[in-house]
Amino acid sequence: MWILLSFLTAVCEAFKDGLCKKSLKDFDFFTISWAWKVFSLPFILPLIFITPIPEYIPGRFWMALVVGGGLNILATLLYIRAINLSDLSITLPLLSFTPVFLLFTSPLMVGDIPTLPGYAGVFLIFVGSYLLGIKDRSSIISPLAAIVREPGARLMLLVALIWSVAANMDKIGVQATSPFFWAVCVQSFISLGLTIVLFLKRSALRGRTAGNLKFLLLIGFFTGAGFVFQMTAINIGLVPYVIAIKRTSIIMGVLIGGLYFMEKDLKTRFTAAAVMLAGVFLIALT
Repeated sequence: MWILLSFLTAVCEAFKDGLCKKSLKDFDFFTISWAWKVFSLPFILPLIFITPIPEYIPGRFWMALVVGGGLNILATLLYIRAINLSDLSITLPLLSFTPVFLLFTSPLMVGDIPTLPGYAGVFLIFVGSYLLGIKDRSSIISPLAAIVREPGARLMLLVALIWSVAANMDKIGVQATSPFFWAVCVQSFISLGLTIVLFLKRSALRGRTAGNLKFLLLIGFFTGAGFVFQMTAINIGLVPYVIAIKRTSIIMGVLIGGLYFMEKDLKTRFTAAAVMLAGVFLIALT
């Protein structure tokens, strides 16, 4: 079940990325960062009516909420800034570093230790994601070179590192309460933080809202659905595995970049997809 939930998370993530990229033509990145989280609340808040409120909330929940929520506020701003500065096909593959970082952070923070096939699966997903960033078949280092020449790539690598810590905070919060209760609380915390940032920047909904409200609502829907799928998945599966499968969204995101935004250099995509799917298969066998 957690494998299916992780794939559904990936699908939602890919559609959200494409919609955010499109909306950046009409809004500044602060507004899109805010809309990404705030417009998901109408789809997440109703969950509070179908999940019991815990009689006792342990201290580790509040720690996870403040630390995880704060990290996600920062990562959200950096993420949208990254895809605003550079192509999806350049920035999204660098998110493949998140499950790699999780191989180090998860054992330390939540005790999630993958098996050897699991490590191999995460590595294959990383390799496949890396291949997606290769612009020139003769240059195997091109994704790393992008970190040097592309500001968006550098920001996305930092996002990958931040999320490798925040994902573990999610697991702590989920295990301290429940997936739905945590989803409501942490998404509300992030939305409040981004609303304060938007107010301080005085850029509230700067852009052509009238014709783009449907896109903001769709961003919110896919964000909300994906977030619930992910929280449920990490409650029953290992965090590095869930996030590794979630990162198969990179395939879909890069294809969206090529087909819709006419980004170039898509020749290696099918090979990369096969490698990533092999990694998912290994994880599924563990």
